[in-house]
Amino acid sequence: MMRFNLRHHISAIIIVICVMPAGNSMLISHESEIQDSLICETIDFLSFNGSLANQSVHEQVDMGPRTPGSNGSHSLRMYLLDHLRGWDLTFQNHQYKELNITNVEAVYNSGMGNIVVLMAHYDTRQLADSVLSNNESPPDGANDGASGVAALLELGRIIPELGLNHEIRLVFTDAEDQGNLDESKNVTSIPWATGSQRWVENLSQTEIDGISSLIVLDMIGDKDLDFGKTIPANNTLWDITQRLAKLMGLVESETDCDGELGEPVFDISDVNYITDDHVPPHNVGIPVMDIIDIRYGSEEVLSGHWHTENDTIDKVSADSLEKVGKLVELGLRLGMWSGSNSTSNDSNSNSSLSSNDPISDTSIENEENTYRLMIGLFVFLFILISSLAGAWVIFAEKQGEV
Repeated sequence: MMRFNLRHHISAIIIVICVMPAGNSMLISHESEIQDSLICETIDFLSFNGSLANQSVHEQVDMGPRTPGSNGSHSLRMYLLDHLRGWDLTFQNHQYKELNITNVEAVYNSGMGNIVVLMAHYDTRQLADSVLSNNESPPDGANDGASGVAALLELGRIIPELGLNHEIRLVFTDAEDQGNLDESKNVTSIPWATGSQRWVENLSQTEIDGISSLIVLDMIGDKDLDFGKTIPANNTLWDITQRLAKLMGLVESETDCDGELGEPVFDISDVNYITDDHVPPHNVGIPVMDIIDIRYGSEEVLSGHWHTENDTIDKVSADSLEKVGKLVELGLRLGMWSGSNSTSNDSNSNSSLSSNDPISDTSIENEENTYRLMIGLFVFLFILISSLAGAWVIFAEKQGEV
């Protein structure tokens, strides 16, 4: 009769338990494992075309105002449908007050996990109602609207060529830019980022848990780019962005891959609290980052050309679109956006506040604490099972002696 070797089986169980947390540990360390040399080599192969993206900005502006429920909004959705062939597109319709809202979601590599969401709003504001505006007709939304959409469309063109092994979602939100409107002027005011809020409400918990990162691109076409760190946000996503930007020559006084000093495009030491499409996903625990130039035509935050009749195509640069697009593409090629779902979110309540609409402080659960709690649980289980296993071995051996 073959004797059942309990020691060997218990050892195998203990080894499995010890290894189980390694998956999350690998996700946390993924970014640091990528060498600068590999990043620099990859930069040479980037294919995002800023001229094509800029052409898209022109084509969108030619549609007229893309306010919710308008003819221009419908034309924009048909435009997305035409330019994203090969992607799985869905139109998600909602009603808010008198406004018909339609989000558009395009999916590639459906079901492959580690979802990376790239998001931009396509609506334009109903009124150019900034205090700096000379009229109250709808703005063109060349930068605030068309630039983010153009970047997502160009990424949508090249993503099928990248051979990615995870799911990508391009989300084009409606009704991001309709907050704080004066309804006495025959317009409908709804909360900021309503489209994004509706998109989040449509997600299952399984989908939320499966999203590795969500990156919003908004107002990224300004000829004079000036990106800071917007919060709420995921710290690791911003750390990755700053690292990639540095090597691409987009961080002032830092050397790029060629040893040249970079230009002042990204500076994550400049922190501002912004209400945008990233806030609703952040509030349900999705790791988010909002790349937005909040100093558009001015040194002041949310001033200059923002929400004025001056948000026109002549303010948008193909070079600026290409810089941002290539940075996002670089992170995709290296798998850096799909490995950040076990990192910490940051509310940074002590930072300066800049917001389209005041929002109350939200209690933000720190994902690193969750990870530590999970490790502690595994350690407890390890000790418990080891103790039980030892007692079982002693009991079995005594039984064998009888």
